[in-house]
Amino acid sequence: MILLNFRIYKTMPVDKFGRIIRDAKRTVVQETTASDLSVTEMNNHFVRRDGSNTVFGSINMMGNTLTNVSNPPSDHDVANKVYVDENAGGDDDKVSKAGDTMEGDLNMGGNRITGLNSNLPLTSNDAVSWLRVVQLVRDSERETETKVSKSGDVMSGDLLFSAIGDENRIVGCDDLNTNRSFSFLLGTSTNKMYFMYLPQQPVTLETEHGFLVKTGNDNVCQLGTADDSSEIVFHKVVRMNSNAITNLPIPTLPHEAASKLYVDGNARKVLNGYILR
Repeated sequence: MILLNFRIYKTMPVDKFGRIIRDAKRTVVQETTASDLSVTEMNNHFVRRDGSNTVFGSINMMGNTLTNVSNPPSDHDVANKVYVDENAGGDDDKVSKAGDTMEGDLNMGGNRITGLNSNLPLTSNDAVSWLRVVQLVRDSERETETKVSKSGDVMSGDLLFSAIGDENRIVGCDDLNTNRSFSFLLGTSTNKMYFMYLPQQPVTLETEHGFLVKTGNDNVCQLGTADDSSEIVFHKVVRMNSNAITNLPIPTLPHEAASKLYVDGNARKVLNGYILR
């Protein structure tokens, strides 16, 4: 074993870094002569190269470098330049306060983004402030309340169609499937006009107390009445235009129309008498 030669003096004490300790009782001075310095005293005053003892003060490198440092396995270990350059990153990996562009997702970790402009965003991808979001939701709710939904809705006012532009207007349905119906309700579900898409099926007009046809304020005819749903009432002259009325029953009242069979089978008055056919 190789021993360093030291002598112990009572003056000029120094620590394991060679700094003078004014109030120490002993000092260590390196010499080339024989020494009586023990291993314990060496460990208390010098840093061992094998790392078996611990530094209890700061080390001032005085501008010198530590070389051949390994990558740090623990958080408080010294890091070498390669490790710092690879993990700390440069300016390209930081977001500039003056404005920048993210290249990946930004996880806020439950924290907020504050100070956003309360005006409408310039593009559809801009972040929106909470004040603007609330305003947009309220505007949307008001707009929904005043517009008819395409999926079905209930009108609370009149619905008028403008003919400006001399264009035709169509209201209804033109893609009805077989065995399906299309209806226009007229106040109640029992007063309506509807069509069931079946072979040779007519358009049906269904009412509770009949259907009245008017011209201006004049009643023309009524199909069905409150007293007799099968009754047809004509309020004006019926012009047949040389067409016939067929399938008449035998008349029982003086004002009822008679068929040809009824007329031909009854006596006729000739001057002052009657003759039978």
